[in-house]
Amino acid sequence: MGNSFSRFTKWYVPHRNRVHVVVFILSILMIPGALTALQPIDMESYEMESPELTAQEIINQEFANSEIILGFVLSARQPDLVPSIEDWEPVALLEDGTPDYANLVHASEKVDSTSPWEGISAPKGGILNLSILREIDSKVQLVHEHHLSPALKPLVNDVTGHQYAGVMSISDIFRGFMNGTSILSQPGINSFGITTPAPTNWTDCGELECLEFDDVNVTQDHIDLAAVRMANAPENNFLRWLSLDRGFFPDINSKQIGPIGGELQLDGSWLNGTTGLGRWSASSTWLIVQYDRGILEDMGWEVIWKDAHQEKSVSFSDDGIVIGGYRLAEGALVVHPPRYDEEFCRNLKSEGAGCSSEWSYMDLEGVLRSNDRASTTLLVGQGVNVEVNRELQASAGLILLMGIVIVGLLYVSLRRWSDVIIVLFALGAALLWMQGMIGHLANLTSWLGFAIIARSQFSNLLPILVLALGIDDSLHALHRYKEERKNGASTHEATEVTLTRVGRAIMLTSLTTMAAFAANLFSDIAALRSFGIEAALGILAAFLLTGMWVPLIRLSMDEWMAKRNKNKVEEHTPHLIPEHWLKKLTLNCGKLKPAMIIAIIATSITVPAAIGMSQLEGDFAVEDFLDERSDFAIGVEIVTESFADEGEPAYLLIEGDVLDPEVYAAIDIFRIEMGILPEGVADKITHLPNGEIDIMALDEMVFAAQGSLALNSTPFENAGWNTTQEGHGMNCSAADSG
Repeated sequence: MGNSFSRFTKWYVPHRNRVHVVVFILSILMIPGALTALQPIDMESYEMESPELTAQEIINQEFANSEIILGFVLSARQPDLVPSIEDWEPVALLEDGTPDYANLVHASEKVDSTSPWEGISAPKGGILNLSILREIDSKVQLVHEHHLSPALKPLVNDVTGHQYAGVMSISDIFRGFMNGTSILSQPGINSFGITTPAPTNWTDCGELECLEFDDVNVTQDHIDLAAVRMANAPENNFLRWLSLDRGFFPDINSKQIGPIGGELQLDGSWLNGTTGLGRWSASSTWLIVQYDRGILEDMGWEVIWKDAHQEKSVSFSDDGIVIGGYRLAEGALVVHPPRYDEEFCRNLKSEGAGCSSEWSYMDLEGVLRSNDRASTTLLVGQGVNVEVNRELQASAGLILLMGIVIVGLLYVSLRRWSDVIIVLFALGAALLWMQGMIGHLANLTSWLGFAIIARSQFSNLLPILVLALGIDDSLHALHRYKEERKNGASTHEATEVTLTRVGRAIMLTSLTTMAAFAANLFSDIAALRSFGIEAALGILAAFLLTGMWVPLIRLSMDEWMAKRNKNKVEEHTPHLIPEHWLKKLTLNCGKLKPAMIIAIIATSITVPAAIGMSQLEGDFAVEDFLDERSDFAIGVEIVTESFADEGEPAYLLIEGDVLDPEVYAAIDIFRIEMGILPEGVADKITHLPNGEIDIMALDEMVFAAQGSLALNSTPFENAGWNTTQEGHGMNCSAADSG
């Protein structure tokens, strides 16, 4: 290989001018590919290959009207931070109508959570305080007034049984119960068609008058009574709307009696609780907003971040510099969501990419938070791309500082500004080539009908990789060139020796590194396979431009300077570490005794490290990816600590004849067995407050339909149900319908 590389060098160096032209032309051609590769990365789009994700894709395709659920955590605010109603005003919107994220109530101002079943002392009732419930109710109206409201999708509340127009809150639960129309105050029916009594009532309120929630005479005592009756109802669904610190907090001035302390059991009884005066309270609750995905997309919004129009404009106003969807306010970069409307988004989508739904979710959050007084509002689980890109842009100052440090270190090493400029120029070209090759490969494979590039946040590591390898290659090449010139070699001779000796070594290390990253091609995760290919292309670009092209640039520049009698004679350059130290260290380490000591030290470190490595486990923590002080991270922390028994929804796709009775039987068996876990298996299933497994399935809908048929058959008869005909006119029977 040595002779072959030497022959290549002797051909390569004389053709340097042609090489420069080729590099220039290829760099121009790389620009379109780089623009493709630099399109936004969707943090939630890993494009993994698994049966679960395939099922999710089927759901998205075959159930086009699938819902998008936003969860807002509403928490009681620390009482000493709550302004009086007379002195309070909502946070004013900015000139362009955008929420002022720089002056919103911070999520950290919520009351501190307590232990499970302990309750909240202040404010009275916690999130169930009447004033806070009124504030929550006003926020529901704000959701209905938002520009996304036409896409709201109805949902049914599991506490009251009422249907709501896309927004559901605890204030609606109190309203539905206190007007006497909820399922809690109505007779029911079992699977045999037998009428069952109402679980509770809102007709006998003792010494209180049974007022409706919207009555101006409603007091905290009415709220306390309604909360007690809903909490005591079967299945305790009302308690699911409260954070884990929910509890009956003692108060001798209260009119209600309940279980203080202890814990709710499966049979509805309380363990280790005492009966006394008090009220139900908790620190937080939910505000649920549900959108119809299909309608949202028809209105011009894109649900997937990378498919949406990207906000890249820069504008100046009295409110600060606006960069895309962010604003520079008092030295900090804050969210500044664009103000979209349906007409604007439809026009954008007709041009190729609609509005990003994430920006509109953040706009909705900003509108709600602008009206925080006695409570705090935080959108949970949405806007991750907004937050990631905000932190990336906010780190621009650190990147600039890093660049200055790199330039300084390069000069300290090379002691020549022209060398520093050459290295920086080659590094920039290498980054362009890397992104260009990635983009062109993505376009080529897409044109051929398959995808080999799946960009992810792993791709953000590539520039660091190229910079690290490129700087190393450049320093090795330039230092060898300077050394040869110092020893009296001509520019041509120095370049040939540099490429023959150092270039061959760089080529071998580049090839082995490319092979190591290419091992990711055997991964089942598309993002990792893509990262291996992208990294290999980046290493190739670094080798060609910083390892092979940099010496030619140095040669051409020296020749240009020589023609103008400005060529610099290479002198001895002082090293950061004196040469005689390195020589002495090298000679001593080659002796037997020092070598044995080094081997022992290396072994003593390697063995424990290997043991520790074998015990490593994969883990996902938000603080590892995002600023733990960010609203997104705080929201995740609140959910983890205050709603740990809720988790997040998961779908199980059942294909085949779902009308087969055996399917319903299997669903019920599945529901039962999910509550019986083998020893050592972590319980990851959501439970009701009484400990029962929470799994909703088609069999429950059929059960409800059977009860509805027994209670009132008219709607079924209008749809074709006829008991006088065989099969009841629909090729079915009334067995077990009551």
